[in-house]
Formats: sequence, C-alpha cells, structure tokens
Amino acid sequence: MATGTKRSTAATSKGGETRGRIVTLALGLFNENGPDRVTTAQIAAAAGINEGNLYYHFRTKEALVAAVLDRFEADAMALLAEGTADVADPAASLGLLERWFALIWDYRFLLRDMIGLLALSPDLRLRVRGLSVHLREAVEALAQRLRERDLLIVPDEQFQPLLANLWIVATYWALYLDLHEGIDALTPDHLAWGLGQVRSLLRPYLAPSLQALV
Repeated sequence: MATGTKRSTAATSKGGETRGRIVTLALGLFNENGPDRVTTAQIAAAAGINEGNLYYHFRTKEALVAAVLDRFEADAMALLAEGTADVADPAASLGLLERWFALIWDYRFLLRDMIGLLALSPDLRLRVRGLSVHLREAVEALAQRLRERDLLIVPDEQFQPLLANLWIVATYWALYLDLHEGIDALTPDHLAWGLGQVRSLLRPYLAPSLQALV
C-alpha cells in the first residue's frame, strides 16, 4: 500500500512539473508569435511531447492560455503584495513601478496581442476582464496606502480619475504603439517608453521629496 502511494505521489509530482514546463514554453511562444498564431502542435513539439499528451494536461488551447493567465495573476499579486509591505520605504514603493514593467515584459503578449487573445474565446474575455478588475483593486489599495503616508498627494475628487488614467496608459500603451506607430514587435526600449508615460502621469502627484526619484 505504501509503495502504491509513493508511486502515485511521484506521478502527480511529475505531472505537475510537466504542466508547469508546458505553461513556461507556451508563454515563450506566445511572447514570440502571439497566442492566436501558435498552434497546439507547436507547443507540444517545444515540450517534446505529442499533442495527445498535451491534451492530457490541457484539454483545449484556451485552457492553456488560462493557465498562463493564472501564472501572471499569481506573479502580479505577489509583486503588489511586496509593494504594500514596502510602502514605508518611498524608494521601494517607486521601484515597484519598474518591477511591474519588468513583469509586463515577461508577459508582453498580454498587452501586444490583447485583441487576438480575446478573439480566441468569449470565455477568455470574461477571464481577462476579471483579472483586470482584480489587479486594479490591488493597485488602488496600494495607492491609498501611499496617500495615507502623504507620499501621493491627490485630492479626493481626482483620485479615481488618476487611477483610471494610470491604468489605461499602463495597460494599453503597447496597443497604442501598434495602432498609432505601427510597432508590433516590442523591445526593451518600447518598455522604457511605456514606463515613462506612466511616470509622467504620476510625477505631479508625488510628494516633492519623491519627484526627483521618478
């Protein structure tokens, strides 16, 4: 009985490792080509398995995309939790912005290929919308903590509009570059440009001691 349990545990662990590796490889392919231009055959080939084995772990391509979104949400919430813990350190709080954009680079297909992503499935539209709401609430809580410490100076009537504008720019700057400038292959320089746009919105509302840090 004990031997059977050990085998079952080992199989479960191996299955989890394989699933995680598939998600990592799919993320790389999505970043490189866009989720709507990546096939399950390509993902299976990258993982060194056949499509049947891929479907054992993910019954549909949409399920695999959802797993990538789950990983992004977990990474994003962990980052925002760190920012909340560091709110007493102004420099660390502002450094959160750079770490956020570094995370966005790791999942850049989400911004660059949002239209194609949502075209995959109506269910993904609801999933992305829920993720956006969840993250925006976390960002609002962090901004409120900064206000309480007089690090972010925003009148009550301007707080929600500022959050909305920050979220719009931070979320859709890549789409702007694609539609307005014809740039569909993002580079670190484009990432720095997007970060600069968010900083320009935030800077006027920071405490004077912090403005030089942005």
